[in-house]
Amino acid sequence: MKVTRRNFLKTTIGSAVLAGSPAAIAKAAEGTKIPKRKFGRHDDMLTVVGIGGHTLYYAGSQREANELVHRAYDLGVNFFENAWGYHKGVSEEYMGNALKGKRENVFLMTKFSNFRGDGDPTLEGAMKHLEDSLRRLKTDYLDLWMMHNVVGNDAQDAYKSDGAIAAIELAKKQGKIRYGGFTGHTEPKIHRDVIEGGYEWDATLMPVSVVGALKSRAFEEDTMPLCKKHNIAVLGMKGFGGSRRTHLHGQTNVEEVLRYALSYDQVCTHVVGIDKVDYVNQAVAASVARPMSSGDRAQFAVNDTPDSPDYSAMMHGGELYEDGCCSRRSQHRA
Repeated sequence: MKVTRRNFLKTTIGSAVLAGSPAAIAKAAEGTKIPKRKFGRHDDMLTVVGIGGHTLYYAGSQREANELVHRAYDLGVNFFENAWGYHKGVSEEYMGNALKGKRENVFLMTKFSNFRGDGDPTLEGAMKHLEDSLRRLKTDYLDLWMMHNVVGNDAQDAYKSDGAIAAIELAKKQGKIRYGGFTGHTEPKIHRDVIEGGYEWDATLMPVSVVGALKSRAFEEDTMPLCKKHNIAVLGMKGFGGSRRTHLHGQTNVEEVLRYALSYDQVCTHVVGIDKVDYVNQAVAASVARPMSSGDRAQFAVNDTPDSPDYSAMMHGGELYEDGCCSRRSQHRA
């Protein structure tokens, strides 16, 4: 029988990790030692599960955000992601307040917006974003600061004398960041241009998605080997397809998301969008599942072609993404 996504899910979705009650999964999470991976060429060790800042906003209040972040922290998660443009800064504020007294024990990252008309792709604009983020996150330094969602001419602009790289280098010199990177959602070629421009990037955040969301396959085939060549840490995202919430449609689950992403050695953590404590428990409990073999991973790539019965438009960017958290229209000023 040909293996399809639907058949494969039948073999994984009934695993002990996800088949139990919320209470049983919570107990399993408490007994889980989350695996860690090395952060690219550096010695930092990151948990393979990271907590995303965009969906933290949907926890609904600071109190609920505290519960979610504290649960993740207590279970051993040490990677927390955010962005200057998420929900007019509320996501950063939620996370900063929740991490009071815990900051030194986590790896904290955020991003500056490089969009013209919203952010400012110049050194001055980026540094303004940095000060905003530090204030909201209640910290005087970031472990990782990233240029957000490279598109258009961003690869060329980043290398200008007053561009993103100049901002990253200045922030490092001032002791306000440890590492610099960039993110991209839909343009693998621009990712390649940014990397091949010659700067020694520490990390990149890009789609590594079991459901093939946002040109993930192209990122995996073209960008992943390039990151490995230059020893750039890869942070995975869009495992569930981003705003498409594919797990709610039975097309995937958190164990499958992590097993797929972590089948790539270069991926040191996968950022999971979480807005409920139950989802924290599921992600942590699933983190010890064995990564897919290259053969299993290749089977998914085959099944995600347009002529496959498992193919869905929701897996591949498009209209929903354009209205999503990282579209130019939805970025906000502080």
